[in-house]
Amino acid sequence: MIRRTGVAALGLAAVLTVTGCATAGSAHHAATNERPATASPTASATPTAVADPAGPAPAAGTVVLDTDLATADGRASIHLQVVATGNDDYVVQTSAYRSTLGQPLAIFFRQFDERVGDTISDGVSFGYDAWGAPGETAQVPDQQFRLQEAGDDPSFLRTAVLVDRPETSPWTVLGVARLDWHVPDRHPGLTVHDSGQRPGATGTVESIDGMPRWYHVADGDTLDAIGHRFGVTVADLRYLSARQALGLAYDLRAGETLNLDRARR
Repeated sequence: MIRRTGVAALGLAAVLTVTGCATAGSAHHAATNERPATASPTASATPTAVADPAGPAPAAGTVVLDTDLATADGRASIHLQVVATGNDDYVVQTSAYRSTLGQPLAIFFRQFDERVGDTISDGVSFGYDAWGAPGETAQVPDQQFRLQEAGDDPSFLRTAVLVDRPETSPWTVLGVARLDWHVPDRHPGLTVHDSGQRPGATGTVESIDGMPRWYHVADGDTLDAIGHRFGVTVADLRYLSARQALGLAYDLRAGETLNLDRARR
């Protein structure tokens, strides 16, 4: 089964979460989410001021990604540009679509390093719900879609993939494009410090060399309270945990893990 968020008519954007998705990844991609177990910092009574975002959003019309995506056999291809709207949102503009495969296809932006022949059965995908009816060779009617809920910096998305479109998952990857983003830093100088447990932020922390790296969400936690605990904004938390797809379109749940390490975003 597939849970869809924001899915509308053909040609509109979709965020697809495939059953089996774990907030820290799943067995298929476990290597990206290894964590050494370390002690959690203890509470501090001093509140921490929440930092304001410092980096400006890219101006409307700024191209932050330009790439071609094709199947391994070259029988289907499409050109992709990702363009900023000026409001911390991004639109994918497609062009030069062609296909002689005679089957429905889908295009997704993925947070994992996918390869041709892989099957997609975990994680969160941003992209077209479906396009390219059997035998269709023309460009899709709507030539753009939004990277819905990808946050103010979509560069955590590592690959764009073309997949077959059977009725149920898993989907087979037919083509891959590695993504080279040019997104300005929206969170310069971002640092995380644990000021201790507080109402709405009572979870545990894993640290490396005294620096918080992961936060395990407790029952009743909120993003706002967690942000105050670590001296960051909710936008910062979404930025840090984007690759795990936490804090995007979904509510926090006890047991989920928020990444606090910028280098592991």
